[in-house]
Amino acid sequence: MRDRMLGSVFTKTIRDWLLWTIVALVALMVIGAFYVAMMSVAGTQYVSIMDAMPEPLAKIYGTQDGTNAGMAMAGTYSVMAPIVLLAYAIGLGASAAVGEEEARTLPLLLTSPLRRRTVLVSKSVVALLGVLVILVGTWLGVVVTATAIGLDIGRYDIPGASVQLMGMVVLFGALSLGVSAWRGSSALGISVAAGMAVLSYFATTMLPVVEDLSDAARLTPWWLYTGAEALHEGIDPVLLVIAIGFAVALFGAGVYTLERRDLKG
Repeated sequence: MRDRMLGSVFTKTIRDWLLWTIVALVALMVIGAFYVAMMSVAGTQYVSIMDAMPEPLAKIYGTQDGTNAGMAMAGTYSVMAPIVLLAYAIGLGASAAVGEEEARTLPLLLTSPLRRRTVLVSKSVVALLGVLVILVGTWLGVVVTATAIGLDIGRYDIPGASVQLMGMVVLFGALSLGVSAWRGSSALGISVAAGMAVLSYFATTMLPVVEDLSDAARLTPWWLYTGAEALHEGIDPVLLVIAIGFAVALFGAGVYTLERRDLKG
């Protein structure tokens, strides 16, 4: 009975979140293909534009190596992929924690033999799988498009960048989940996680411009992704483990507070 109920929660969550997963997947596949196609033609002009920009503005775009392929990879994996995936993970993290509660369906769900933590874990696994599917789809879209138009992206470690990005995305998703579970509010969880993501992004890109503040950029969650330079250097195990460690701690805190908080409704 318990196994059947767990399976039904897992299946229901996939069904509930399928549309958002498809939207994010298609959006990033299209964006990645667009960047590759556009930069294969106009990348040199964009490099010139970036070189003429003030350093703080240029850094917002991410690290580019002065090539057409480098501009395509920077646009996809330094800007658009983090934005889309963070929106997806932060939203689903809050929904995993209190979505059923805010919809007044959690008490009914918990009349089954399932515990709150079991429901939360099932939903979180679906969110993780969604992030993974989106990253793999983006990678395939970029590779297929680059192959079709003859743009050489073989020197970039896209799988490594995807894994490193997933670590940061999971961290912010866990932050949204933890805050939402603690206070019983998805709006608060999303606001805190999104606010932290925006602040850490600008801190990581802007602070290094001032030499005395450059070390402070290493203290932001965003550095756990960009500091690895994974597209060029591959996975940084230390930064990845730190991101996962914080994510696990936040998830654990979310489980702890959810099980001890009185449910709404």
